[in-house]
Amino acid sequence: MTSLNRRRLCVHLPALGLGGLLLQQPLALRAQGSTGDRPIKLIVPFPPGGNVDLSARILAPELARELGQPVMVDNKAGAGGTLGLDAVAKAAPDGLTLGIASPINHLAAPSLYPRLPYDPVKDFTPVGLIASVPMVLVVGAGSPVRSVAELLALARSRKGAMTMASAGGGSGNHIVGELFQDATGVQLTHVPYKGSAPANTDLAGGHVDLHVDQLSSVLPLIHGGRLRPLAVTTARRAALLPEVPTLAEAGVPGFDASTTLGLVLPGQATPELAARLNQALGRVLARPAVKEQFARLGAEVRPGSPTDYAAFIRSEIARTARIVRSARITLD
Repeated sequence: MTSLNRRRLCVHLPALGLGGLLLQQPLALRAQGSTGDRPIKLIVPFPPGGNVDLSARILAPELARELGQPVMVDNKAGAGGTLGLDAVAKAAPDGLTLGIASPINHLAAPSLYPRLPYDPVKDFTPVGLIASVPMVLVVGAGSPVRSVAELLALARSRKGAMTMASAGGGSGNHIVGELFQDATGVQLTHVPYKGSAPANTDLAGGHVDLHVDQLSSVLPLIHGGRLRPLAVTTARRAALLPEVPTLAEAGVPGFDASTTLGLVLPGQATPELAARLNQALGRVLARPAVKEQFARLGAEVRPGSPTDYAAFIRSEIARTARIVRSARITLD
């Protein structure tokens, strides 16, 4: 699902003075004096086969090489991804449990779930951002609209009559669609579906007017000539759609939104533990083969410090809360 950032953060974590011996020891051994060959559990809060799961399966073997310990992917799906993230929050902060946080279960959840079982800030220790998947504003191939400017002009002339599909109320693409309306001042009628696939099918069939969805979901339909891309939602153009402008280039200044994943430890983990993991993650994300695997998912790696990620979390929780309140977004 979706992260939503208007600017890239450039804060760097200062050196923590970790000695050579510390950097060479296995993670769990340093964390609590246990044997260093115990497996690390990487909790994925969604079912196998999706973008989050595939991202985890790229990372797991590479992190295992860096840390000298097995890293096992553990899918704990349910409750919109909050079940798995709650398992991370309640685990011991010993480095043997990691989790992948997404925009929905981490950044939007505080605004969407009145009884969220964890605090998205206090109950997690940020390790670092992993990768971002751009979203694409698309219309059906039969639509008369061929640019963002044409779309906005038509939407303003029809005063709320144009329809915007989503994968469901409170989904990442619903939230980004509401951000698009907020940034442009247009009013669209939201049509929720039970997932992106049926939404895109109806869009291709001309039953709804537009959709903002992940690049990886719409790319086959774009290449197949069933959907027409108008713009990508990120600050930079997508490598897989280099001819498609950004929303900022298309006349929506400053717009930047994506589905961004991050790596987290349970709360109360030490800064030294987070720094060690962050160093390993950074080395993994720098590998050309890893970048290529993420690129096949339509994603761009996002290396950075724990401080970067912590600031990102706080700013995106606040931005998401504002749009959820103003648009009265609720879960289906």
